[in-house]
Amino acid sequence: MKLAIFGASGFAREVRDIAFILGYKEIIFIDKANGESHNVLKIVSEEDVYKLAKEKYRFTIGIGNPKIRMEISERFSDLEYVNLIHPAATFGFDQLAKIKNTVGNIICAGTRVTNNVKLGNFGIYYLNCTVAHDCIIEDYVTIASGANISGNVKLSKGSYIGTNACILQGNSITEKMVIGKNSIVGAGSVVTKKVPDNKIVKGIPAK
Repeated sequence: MKLAIFGASGFAREVRDIAFILGYKEIIFIDKANGESHNVLKIVSEEDVYKLAKEKYRFTIGIGNPKIRMEISERFSDLEYVNLIHPAATFGFDQLAKIKNTVGNIICAGTRVTNNVKLGNFGIYYLNCTVAHDCIIEDYVTIASGANISGNVKLSKGSYIGTNACILQGNSITEKMVIGKNSIVGAGSVVTKKVPDNKIVKGIPAK
């Protein structure tokens, strides 16, 4: 199998590791600014994207920034994007079946998704993050390493949850703890109340 990864940073290399475990043998990186291979990485420019598509490459976006991921996926919306799920990630009842209806998600080793969780498209779930029951994770969300998303939480489109942050539980399935669109929760923060759209919060409690 063939895979092309948008991005050539450290995380993109971690995505390559997942892809290799999943059986992808031909892996290429796509870098907008640099079409030259280096550091044992085979890198091409964005000009080669549709050539790769004709050669039956599948695609993923190995970039943690939600806005950049969104921009790439919209600019190259007609490519075949795949989910990459590390075999050391674990899932509750029926979750893997639900994920089959999504595209572009990257789920790293140690991720735990429990039950009745709705995942969007083009999400990134870094190492050892957790998503508890009855959560809604919208498109282009990034959950960084070690972050814990408690039950009854909604992470809105384009939100970013920093390393080791904790989002406390919502009151019920119908009354979620909501992190607004494009909002950022700083590393190590504890969120105890809803976060509006386009906000940056940090600290304990986050504000």
